[in-house]
Amino acid sequence: MRVYFEIMIILPMLVMCYQLYCFSVNSVGREKQERCQSLGITFMTFGIMALVFKSAPLAFFGLILMMFGFRLLAKGLDRMDKTTFIDQYQDDNPVEHD
Repeated sequence: MRVYFEIMIILPMLVMCYQLYCFSVNSVGREKQERCQSLGITFMTFGIMALVFKSAPLAFFGLILMMFGFRLLAKGLDRMDKTTFIDQYQDDNPVEHD
């Protein structure tokens, strides 16, 4: 019964965290960087704290929060003025094969 109660508490919290994640990622410019970094650190902290309780539902919730945190931190560290993208790189001198 305790596990069921934990799951019923965790699911709405997970939905709320996902909404905060989407809100931060859809911001623009400097605002996006600041929001992503601060929310990423918060999610990482809560995820690590959830792992301390050693309960299966809380452990999965903590891992999900940590994954959200890593993604937010990566998006927060992204350069704003980047012009070269790895997947869109055009080589200046293409090599022709015989």
